[in-house]
Amino acid sequence: MKRLIIIFYTSVMVLILAGRYAWQNCQWEWVSMASAFAVIAGTLIGSWVTLRARPALDDSILLDGQALASVRAAILLLCVGMLIAGFGDTLGKLTFGCAG
Repeated sequence: MKRLIIIFYTSVMVLILAGRYAWQNCQWEWVSMASAFAVIAGTLIGSWVTLRARPALDDSILLDGQALASVRAAILLLCVGMLIAGFGDTLGKLTFGCAG
């Protein structure tokens, strides 16, 4: 659970900083780039348990509670992150405009 909270707060801070920079310089593409970075980093951190899992003797990987929660969080993070990465610049321009 701590890992997911760390991922969430790190991603939010990166997006806030990118949004602030984008608003000041009217370069909303930074939001898309920052969200793509947050998705990659968050997916690697969140699914680290699953990535390190080794197959059992029957060559299948069974997901226990923590690994299953890790995979679910990674899938949710991918969906939300790609939505922000795809439409972040457009929605940022329409919603917030530019500072200058």
